Amino acid sequence: MRKVYKRWKYARFRTWLIVFFLMFSIIPLGVLGIIVFQLAKAELTKQAQEHFWQNAKNTSALLDNELDYIEEFSLKMNADSRLYDIFRELDTKNGIQLEEASRQITRILLNYLPWNNSVYSTHLVTSYYRFGEEEKNFYPKNSFVESKMLKQAREADGKLVWIPTYNYMEMFRISGINENNLEYKRLFSAVRKLNPSHIASGRILHLDSDVERPYLVINFTEENLRNMLRESVRKENEAEYYVVTEQGEMVCSSGAEAGGEPAGITVKDIGIDKESDCIRRKIKGEDYIIAYARSEVTGWYVVASLPVKILTEKIADNLMRVILALILLMTVLSIGISFFISKKLDKKIYKPLNMIESVGAGNFNTVIHYHPMDEFAFFYQKLNEMNQNLKNLVHENFEVKLRKRDTEIMALNIQMNPHFLYNSLNIINWACLRGDNEKASGMLLDLSRMLRYTSRSRELMVILQEDLDWLKRYLGIMEKRYEKRFKALISIPEVLEKLQVPKLFLQPFVENAIIHAFEEYQEDGEIRISAEEENEDIVFCVEDNGCGIPQGKISEIFSGKNNSIGIQNTDKRLRMIYGEKYGVSISSQVGEGTTVFIRVPDSRKNIQEPPCHFQNKSL
Repeated sequence: MRKVYKRWKYARFRTWLIVFFLMFSIIPLGVLGIIVFQLAKAELTKQAQEHFWQNAKNTSALLDNELDYIEEFSLKMNADSRLYDIFRELDTKNGIQLEEASRQITRILLNYLPWNNSVYSTHLVTSYYRFGEEEKNFYPKNSFVESKMLKQAREADGKLVWIPTYNYMEMFRISGINENNLEYKRLFSAVRKLNPSHIASGRILHLDSDVERPYLVINFTEENLRNMLRESVRKENEAEYYVVTEQGEMVCSSGAEAGGEPAGITVKDIGIDKESDCIRRKIKGEDYIIAYARSEVTGWYVVASLPVKILTEKIADNLMRVILALILLMTVLSIGISFFISKKLDKKIYKPLNMIESVGAGNFNTVIHYHPMDEFAFFYQKLNEMNQNLKNLVHENFEVKLRKRDTEIMALNIQMNPHFLYNSLNIINWACLRGDNEKASGMLLDLSRMLRYTSRSRELMVILQEDLDWLKRYLGIMEKRYEKRFKALISIPEVLEKLQVPKLFLQPFVENAIIHAFEEYQEDGEIRISAEEENEDIVFCVEDNGCGIPQGKISEIFSGKNNSIGIQNTDKRLRMIYGEKYGVSISSQVGEGTTVFIRVPDSRKNIQEPPCHFQNKSL
């Protein structure tokens, strides 16, 4: 022991240098490996969460694409006059008539289905007969009437109901058949109670109250849904995908047998509480990534689950090999390259330090230039991305404040102008002098309600019904002011009254028509206000039969060279809230009138998030 001690005590400096260099390189290298492993694990898990979240949303969208035509199909059935005629004249006790009606209904159902549909079978079912495809699944007498499926459809009161995957034999209490031989032993269905109607001479005719309304039943096999999920699994074969209802009922799983729970976790472990999300859960002692997204068509959730250890196993093996290789390399070259390494490390460290100082001084355009083969390339790349994200965040916050200010200004610009208020008060005064107190009182009430509505300047988005109420009061006062010069007709479907729209977005166009379109008119002026659905949008029309607008003047209106501030501001406001796809367009012929089109998205369908950061009701 003394000899060993003496050798170490009087060892050459080079030996001590090698020992200490190896000690202070291997130990930090091991610690660095652990830190890098944890950081890489966290980053990879984060990226995996985003990937699976996006994949869950894509799979949900795929499910919607496969099934979204069912809503339209079922609604068209209500409006098909052929069904109305069949059930109006049908003798429910005449077997021959029932069979002929079934053949006619089968043809009608097939006509409405697209050629590439995945529907297994469609029927119209009543308590006395099943109409539709005879060779597909059947319903024993009274089984459908007493089923849970009919109960849910009846409670929905005419709305489409999606029934999650069920055992056909159990649902309709069928016995005496070997279910293993049935291709439809597990189905999921869409059910709607129909009310066939017929439109004649502008009237909608419904069946007599004593005629039993049929139920439309559209069946899909569980295998169709499972195949769709497995297509997503092939993109990331380590994850498991499945579909559950809002109540937690299992609809389908990519990895489990028919009707079974997914391997590894149960529905209760998910904890769904949002439209879509990606979460981490500790289940049975194992860490899972769970992503889910809600289907807009069925209301079901597409869920993807993956154990975190699958992501980290390869990282640990590869990182260990790299650390061992580095230890061997540093053992062999520890002394010879120590000076070279120190200088190289200095250069690599000063690059991000210089960048941090520059960013701290407010220069967000600083970029670290590096070669893709550099061992710090990933680090430099992330620093550059962080700097760019900071730059975008600062710009975005500044831009949001500007947009908020501009929107408040535009909201104030479209409020009732003083001239309208003064003229309205004069009209009320003359009505009082003439002794028409009831008319004056009504106008005062309308004016006060209009003032109360417009004073809510912080409220940007309102319900269409409220905005139309304001517009009707406005038109009533203007019609009294411009006696017999014009009349206004509002024709907007009731189904659109709950639509969220920008406040007073129609008023500038109505005012423009009254003041300018009928400037030379003494009477017979007409303004028509209407709306219709167009794909995923709503298009409002303000049409007049006035003097029209020259094409050159229309261009000036949108370029800001004209005094029509209300039209220009409304167009800018719509584009700011909804995006460049939406806004105002004008069609006009001199001497033939003008039509203004205002396009907004259908807020009832929640198709997509608006590009603006302040789409809520108030700023």
